[in-house]
Amino acid sequence: MSEVQVGSAELAVPASWVRGGTSKCWIFRASEVDGLPITRDEFLLRAFGSPDLRQIDGIGGATSTTSKAIIVEDLVVAESPTTVVYSFAQVSVDHPRVEWVSNCGNCATALALYAVQHELVELGEDVTEFTMLNRPTGLVLRATVPTPGATAPSHGGQLVRGVPFPGVPVDLGFTEATWSTHGALLPTGRPVDRLTIDGSEYDVTMIDAGAPVALVRADRIGLTGSDDSAAVAARMPFFAALRRVAARAMGLPDDDQSVPKVGVVGPGDQDADLNARMISMSAPHPAIGLTSAVALAAGATIPGSLVHDLAPARPTYRIGTLSGPIQVTITRSEQRVVEFRRNSRRIVDALVYVPSVPTSSPGRRPVRRAATAPVATSVA
Repeated sequence: MSEVQVGSAELAVPASWVRGGTSKCWIFRASEVDGLPITRDEFLLRAFGSPDLRQIDGIGGATSTTSKAIIVEDLVVAESPTTVVYSFAQVSVDHPRVEWVSNCGNCATALALYAVQHELVELGEDVTEFTMLNRPTGLVLRATVPTPGATAPSHGGQLVRGVPFPGVPVDLGFTEATWSTHGALLPTGRPVDRLTIDGSEYDVTMIDAGAPVALVRADRIGLTGSDDSAAVAARMPFFAALRRVAARAMGLPDDDQSVPKVGVVGPGDQDADLNARMISMSAPHPAIGLTSAVALAAGATIPGSLVHDLAPARPTYRIGTLSGPIQVTITRSEQRVVEFRRNSRRIVDALVYVPSVPTSSPGRRPVRRAATAPVATSVA
């Protein structure tokens, strides 16, 4: 249990640091965090060392893909006792802010390995299949992890783009029944909308699958879709404006950094059916977030969308990213299903120490509390 260290005014909270795909995620248990004398937001900001571009006094890695946390809820879904319920937190590096309004597929990959290693679910003889419910968004994912001999794996040989070393293979599946955070695959009802951004009009596809996402064609803003990080970063003012305008069009708050996710799409090449460059917390994503990839794959199934016009869906679909192409599986029967194979590795089991009284910083904005949306009572 988390506790105050006598005489030191410190809080010590058990945690695991797990890499999932191209992200690293600190995983905490709700029973450890919610018993603290500070809020979840205050704890995470101080633990990660935010706001500070280096996060030098915390566990954050000073990038959007390494400043992430999951809190595993002490809850089960009545109709599905094998469902792991969690909340995902994107901890801002340079702002005193924690955003709970999105999900991270890579961190969900980390959670899948954590769940079998900590026996949050009953292990199968060969593989263990279970569902994971992201509490704030309602998104349900299907996870499959190898557990030979009903034993949790500690290592594996699966490689993925953007990571130099192998890990335990983890399969994730997203289904149309649950992948829309706000209830509609096309929030505006149209595959393309014309939005005015900085005084000019742009065709924009807005999709809510995996996460709310807004996309423009790369050639419309002087890119190709296969650009390097510097070229994408140079267009950051445009992407910031696109996020604000698209958020309002999708009925979302326009001051969040994490959603809607934004990016550009361009034609494929010999390695990819579609090229894409996505933005993560106001910086080019080094690969692609899985939730963004879900939106792209879903968009490929929608005639008239910018994605479909460039590269219609096929059973095996390759998306080119800054780290190289990733492969997704798209199936359609009664509903659309998007599946990925990722990998994960446990890095650290530790105690995270923070002061028992949160430290204020000049000009600090009030922190937000975690979303309190009710937990779903059924799993599709």
